[in-house]
Amino acid sequence: MTDPVDKAKEVVESLEHPIEKAKELEREAEEGSSARTPLIAITGVGLLVGLIVVILLAIAMTVYFVYGGR
Repeated sequence: MTDPVDKAKEVVESLEHPIEKAKELEREAEEGSSARTPLIAITGVGLLVGLIVVILLAIAMTVYFVYGGR
């Protein structure tokens, strides 16, 4: 039987890895010396724009179906 404390430590460690990777990519993009820098920057901007589009679509569809769909 696994110890709950060990399991909790394992979960925390698995969450730290993606955070550290994101920080490494951020540092790499800021330096600008890597060939991957444009791809990292475009991906970041694309994710931000995509999130904004999804939020705006959700608001627009909510307004349409609540107030305009009569």
